[in-house]
Amino acid sequence: MSHGGGEGDGGSERWLVSYADFITLLMVLFVVLYSMGQIDVEKYKQLAESLRAAFSLGGAVRVIDPTINQGGGTNPDGSPNPIIVPGIPQKPPESQEVAGQLTQLLAQYNMGREVSVQNNIEGVLISLSQQLLFTPGTAELQPTAYPVLDVIAQMLKPIDNNVRVVGHTDNSPPSDPRYATNWELSVARAMVIANYLINAGIDPRRITVAGRGEYQPIFPNDTPEHRALNSRAEIIIIYKVESNVITPLLGSESGISPSLGN
Repeated sequence: MSHGGGEGDGGSERWLVSYADFITLLMVLFVVLYSMGQIDVEKYKQLAESLRAAFSLGGAVRVIDPTINQGGGTNPDGSPNPIIVPGIPQKPPESQEVAGQLTQLLAQYNMGREVSVQNNIEGVLISLSQQLLFTPGTAELQPTAYPVLDVIAQMLKPIDNNVRVVGHTDNSPPSDPRYATNWELSVARAMVIANYLINAGIDPRRITVAGRGEYQPIFPNDTPEHRALNSRAEIIIIYKVESNVITPLLGSESGISPSLGN
């Protein structure tokens, strides 16, 4: 009976083992969360090495892509030093210059209020209002459109970036009977601008067109002013990205041949 009681006492304390494991994992979680709050690649690498040793995973810590700049943070002089991933622009100084020059040229034509120029992750986005470009509800260019499109064409000629032209509308139905829906009207508007740029000397192989209809508004279509801003066309000068970024991964990591056409 005494022996049996001893087993009972030992069994009642087994929860301590699970509790100790739980506390250990909780401590590791807090260490990870703390390290994630410190945006420092070197500390992250040290943490990875510590965790590898603690859990006896075996093998050395391996950086996924050795071509990525892992310095991060700041340079010795205090200037920013962002992490660089091949194929993704660290910063687009040339495109920023294009945007700045275009803004100045448009201001000379007193068109600044009808044109928006900004940089995004894809490229330089030039947004042109319907009031500047088109007769409302149609894809017919107004006389005020020609000077600004000529300026944009002149800015595009010295560079070889690809260009995307995107048409938008508000939620009002088209007034031109040739277009049954706003989808068709938005595509027609993009085509009209693309054809104008091509006739101005831009290689058509650089240009793609798209229509978004009424489905990507900037503002709610609740006032005439908002509808006028939503009905627009966008010309996007696409950043250049190296075409061979994914090739080593396809060839060496996944076992898939880089020559996908064979």
